[in-house]
Amino acid sequence: MNRLWTLGILVIVLLAACGPVAGSGRPKITIAWVHKSLGNPVFDLGSQGAQAKARELSASGPYDVELITAGPVSADAVEQARVIGDLIARQVSGIAVSCNDPTACVDPINRAVAAGIPVMTWDSDAPDSRRFTYLAIDNYQAGWEAARLLVDAIGPQGKVAMLTGVPGALNLEERARGFRDGLAAYPDVALVATVFSNEDISRGVQGVEEVMQAHSDLRGWFFVGMWPLFADRGSMPLWEAATQAGTLKTVALDTLPVELNLLRDGYLTALIGQKYWGWGYDSVQIVYDRIVHGTSYPPFIDTGLDIVTANNVDAMIRSWETNDFQTPLPPP
Repeated sequence: MNRLWTLGILVIVLLAACGPVAGSGRPKITIAWVHKSLGNPVFDLGSQGAQAKARELSASGPYDVELITAGPVSADAVEQARVIGDLIARQVSGIAVSCNDPTACVDPINRAVAAGIPVMTWDSDAPDSRRFTYLAIDNYQAGWEAARLLVDAIGPQGKVAMLTGVPGALNLEERARGFRDGLAAYPDVALVATVFSNEDISRGVQGVEEVMQAHSDLRGWFFVGMWPLFADRGSMPLWEAATQAGTLKTVALDTLPVELNLLRDGYLTALIGQKYWGWGYDSVQIVYDRIVHGTSYPPFIDTGLDIVTANNVDAMIRSWETNDFQTPLPPP
């Protein structure tokens, strides 16, 4: 099969859920919201936020705002670049993208901008590209906070490990760098293993269990993303047993319901959350304002972090139950 046929199938699969705005005789703006991979619940929530903002803008403004949600099936930088290329060919009005790889995203972003399509990044950046702004948490600070929270839980000595996702993804690399720098203040805390899951649940589970088997005296984990935590309970027996025995502590990124329940049940010590709804809701507004009003933005827009512990986990659970992510959390 040729490349265009393969790409066509990919785009049909990914875009089918977001049909065009019903004809109204008004001018239309088409905004593409591009994520890293299918099946990641944080991107699902961001997509819901993007859809909500597109509906609001259509209802209150002079334009029908069509939203296209797109991305590769798996966390693949080459396929993501092809998706962006297809969006350029479709002549969308603007693009908001979370980059799988900061270098691989540069050329497609620059080609879009050269074609008159403004592009912003969210969650994961391509800083050397011509994107006009980047919306995210301070990923380095998130990693540094993870180190602080983990050392608070295990004490100033012991072996720890880190699980991350796709090698080279800038947001994940920054979290890992912040974590390593945070641990540097504790010379008796040793980072003995780093596992790359490629954002795959099964690979994450396997990596965690292999490290647990190799280091029976492991005291802590930092999960740069939540991937292995989506596996069924019982999938990581060594990790679960050590956690329930109180000899192992885990700090993880993200605050999804499955993680909140694990924290409430004692499997996790702390969670560091991002503004998932805002990834979509805010980025669509930003792209819209750039297209319609020519609004200028700083190179980086810091969304802030959510720190969740046993002290405020119930409040975050209520946020998910009520779909209210605007009310501030109680202190952790």
